[in-house]
Amino acid sequence: MSSQAPTGDELIKLHFAQAGARAQVVRLDHSWQQVLSRHPDLSPALCGLLGQMSAASCMLSASLKFNGSVMLQIHGDGPVRLAVAECNAQMGVRATLKLRDDWQTSLPAELLDENEPALQPLVNQSGQGRFSLVLDTKQPDQRPYQGIVSLNDESIAAAIESYMGQSEQLATRLWLAADQHSACGLLLQQMPLEGGHAAAEQATRHEHWERLVMLADTLGPAEMLATPPQELAHRLFWEEQAMLLQSQLVQFECPCNRARVGRMLAGLGQTEIESILAEQGQVLVHCDFCNSPYAFDAVDCAQLFTESTQAGFDQATQQGSQVKH
Repeated sequence: MSSQAPTGDELIKLHFAQAGARAQVVRLDHSWQQVLSRHPDLSPALCGLLGQMSAASCMLSASLKFNGSVMLQIHGDGPVRLAVAECNAQMGVRATLKLRDDWQTSLPAELLDENEPALQPLVNQSGQGRFSLVLDTKQPDQRPYQGIVSLNDESIAAAIESYMGQSEQLATRLWLAADQHSACGLLLQQMPLEGGHAAAEQATRHEHWERLVMLADTLGPAEMLATPPQELAHRLFWEEQAMLLQSQLVQFECPCNRARVGRMLAGLGQTEIESILAEQGQVLVHCDFCNSPYAFDAVDCAQLFTESTQAGFDQATQQGSQVKH
């Protein structure tokens, strides 16, 4: 089964009344190619890692009840130094990845050629890797919430499942797949019961949930990568009385701009900025997500420290921008 299905970046939301569960199914084609165009020649394992994080961020952001974003972020101690995927409530997604200089020699070639990324060798070789989930309301008076995700699990999906079960107390299952063409995912989540319910009703609900999971477990990466979301949902759940709640377009989106970069530079402090100016004559910043360049000369930099600046600047821009020394 070919992984090059008809393109279409889409996320759909489903509701299963009998199981008291919801689902999101996502497929990234063009938006994923936009990400990869900034990171050419990634090995299959690295494509898998960043693509799975991208698909997962989309499905998690689809449940947001505020106009913010979900960011998945790994600080690795293996070949991958940093991996970030972020999606906002409007289904604008972006992702980036940074590698260590010796990444090509720090792993056996066969591991880099595998489509299914293993977390331990890629990002947690010495047990010092960190995986976090950040909920950002994008409100200047509210700090982002950051939860720590365990890296003891073998996959991105398993790590997020563990986190959701512990922090949200919700039964959650994920299936993720990515290659050089597409990044896809399926999320199932059972919502908590409210009020008093008979034991028989709870048992029936659990039985339907287990059936949904069993059906989703038949899904392989090749089928997921080859099938649009609505067709995939129909194949899996055509007998489960699934209600299609919403279909949303997903697109690549990077909210970086000159003002945000200016706030990030102001946060570095005047001494650091003047040092860069003395050495380079200007401060050049490239956004790691979209590769947009921002140049600040001495006059621009002086203005940064004479104007009033916001307290607390955008975390995603801070992580996604690189000052060129």
